[in-house]
Amino acid sequence: MKEEHRGGQALMLELPNIGFGTADLGDSAEDAVFTALCNGYRLIDTASAYGSEAAVGKALSRAYKENGSKRSDYIIQTKLSPNVSGYDETLADFEQSLELLNTEYVDAYFIHWPVSRGNEKTYHAKNIETWKAFEKLYNEKKIKILGVCNFLERHLLDIYANCKVMPQIHQLEIHPGYQQYGLVEFSRNHGMIIEAWSPMGRGILNKDVYLKMAQSYNMDIGQLALKWSIQKGFIPLTRSKTKEHIINNNCIFDIFINEGDMNQIDSLNTNTGYMDIWSYKRQQMY
Repeated sequence: MKEEHRGGQALMLELPNIGFGTADLGDSAEDAVFTALCNGYRLIDTASAYGSEAAVGKALSRAYKENGSKRSDYIIQTKLSPNVSGYDETLADFEQSLELLNTEYVDAYFIHWPVSRGNEKTYHAKNIETWKAFEKLYNEKKIKILGVCNFLERHLLDIYANCKVMPQIHQLEIHPGYQQYGLVEFSRNHGMIIEAWSPMGRGILNKDVYLKMAQSYNMDIGQLALKWSIQKGFIPLTRSKTKEHIINNNCIFDIFINEGDMNQIDSLNTNTGYMDIWSYKRQQMY
């Protein structure tokens, strides 16, 4: 994968081509993360809003004990609570995340949404205050990479105009049905790597033509969606409670989808996201 296709800035650490996400795993989160850690995943994505930080911390402790691994073997990223903004509030929320994760640092830390509920009129100033707290934590080496999630161009420009440390990762809903061409290009032109959440598009490839395509590569539909994402230069954040799926989703790196099939998958783009409409509407309105 060429570096310029994923992002232009040099990172303090090398990111793998795939990550394991922890949203909506509920009581299965600890076991699912531990299974991922035991089967080659190095990047684990969590968030205050997911309620999975403690489970990630417990899974890491198990991996250290049972596998002989250490903290530096993994890339752990989490996100500021969507209901928190401002300098002091951000510092406090971050410390709570560290405690739940049972770690002294996180590899990447994100603003989860640029415009959170109840913050519509103040988000410009609040995001700048929040970012200054991010930079403090970065300078203290408690965070290695600063990132944002679900930002539009104008929200990013607020940060660019007022930051000393640029955001290096943009985490977005990206899948064959929602490819966000313009925002991806803008982010990459500003040096950001793109991480893709909901990379399987909630079954958008579940049609006979794509089932046959996946079979031609000895893959299932989920693996086909993930491989499409990787070949596009994104880092997909896959998620599953099932051991078989967790393992299989990380066994796609020796396969290459040909250009014709990539173009056919590209044609599925409807530019429609699957997140709750109000979450996106708030970003569009402010």
